[in-house]
Amino acid sequence: MWWRMKRMLFLLVLVLSLSPTFGEPAERSGHAEQIRDQATAALERIMQAISEGDYDLYARDFSKQMKDSQDRESLLRLQSNLQRSLGKFKSMEFLGFYVQYGGTIVLFKARFSKEKEDVLIRLVLDRKKSPPQVTGLWLDSPALEK
Repeated sequence: MWWRMKRMLFLLVLVLSLSPTFGEPAERSGHAEQIRDQATAALERIMQAISEGDYDLYARDFSKQMKDSQDRESLLRLQSNLQRSLGKFKSMEFLGFYVQYGGTIVLFKARFSKEKEDVLIRLVLDRKKSPPQVTGLWLDSPALEK
């Protein structure tokens, strides 16, 4: 009898822990708008900084590791490459996010003046920091591979 009660209790705990409302990560239980807003604001600043060549604005939301790996010269190279390959930044649209290895990966599609296709932008946020810090940024377009 005691063994059955333990087994039932174990199954109940297992079912509750797997249900979508119990034990659900904060990123999925109502913070989606907050993530979207934080990531959109950070990416808008980054894209504005790239077009203007403003390093301070570019690195404003970066983690220490990102700041250490991205200096003013690397910003200017990125600016030149993007303008040559894609043209001017026109717009972006939030697509969604997922959590992987402790980081929040936020996906956007962007439009540029010279590129007919959408450009995928992945922005990685460390949301454990306040305010959240950018720990990664990738732009994906065949035009950038040329």
